[in-house]
Amino acid sequence: MNQPVYDPAPGSRPPLRGGLLLLLDIFSAPKRAFATIGQTREWLPAFILVAALGVAGSLLLAPALEHLIGVQAAANPGGASSAADLSRMTGYEVADVIIWQTLGQVMLWVWTAVILAGVAGSGPKTFGLYFALAANVALPAAVGFFISSCVIALHDPHAYANIAQLNRAFPDSLAIFEPRDNDRAVTFLASFDLFGLWSTLLLAFGLRALGKVELFWALIAAFTLWLAFALLQMVAGF
Repeated sequence: MNQPVYDPAPGSRPPLRGGLLLLLDIFSAPKRAFATIGQTREWLPAFILVAALGVAGSLLLAPALEHLIGVQAAANPGGASSAADLSRMTGYEVADVIIWQTLGQVMLWVWTAVILAGVAGSGPKTFGLYFALAANVALPAAVGFFISSCVIALHDPHAYANIAQLNRAFPDSLAIFEPRDNDRAVTFLASFDLFGLWSTLLLAFGLRALGKVELFWALIAAFTLWLAFALLQMVAGF
């Protein structure tokens, strides 16, 4: 039977490194980060950083999104008819992205925590543990979104004709293997990027460390969640 609660042997507990140090450990010393999460269940600093990167990245996307909305409006007689309409629609679109990159991530962490607790066989008592794990390991993916947004912002927004081209601007995902401008297909494939892989592997190894789950099953759980969330993002259109 799995022993889901992280409880290192007496005398072997590493020193706690909360706050910014925990965030640094996620990138440089994940084993130590997992030990800290197991003892403190700290998630708020990670949420603040993920939210900040999400908001900043969303704002960087605004010019490109405004251009794409203008392109769609020009092709649709019922679209935006004035600069004010275009600005308002862009504001709504950016707000949607911000909500997905902040509150949407919290929703994903909740689902992740519930599923990981089930995989570990621990039930509701370790929900907080796995929620904290999900929040902290989301950092690489949040950094990837911000970097991608910076790359998009560095180019002329008029260079993008559709969402597919926007998602292929930073060539670190499977989207580069879909040459057609199929927005849904490219949005789905764009979810599978190097930074997302980093976060997924951290989630699997965190589940192994904290839940004492065999690595094979931890990897299956983490990659299944990644696939499910990619499908959700494609359906939602984010």
